[in-house]
Amino acid sequence: MYFSFSTFTTVGYGDIEPIGNLRFLTGIEGLAGLVLVGWSASFLFMEMQRYWPRR
Repeated sequence: MYFSFSTFTTVGYGDIEPIGNLRFLTGIEGLAGLVLVGWSASFLFMEMQRYWPRR
């Protein structure tokens, strides 16, 4: 859980390193984290537009 959180948030302290084939999985997990952050930000923006009227 700690490793996934630091990978998703792109903090990457470097205290835990994957070895072998897990490095590939870690790259995919990092990309998935960036996609999820972008998706969450766009969803929040859409919800804000619904409640804030245009001037």
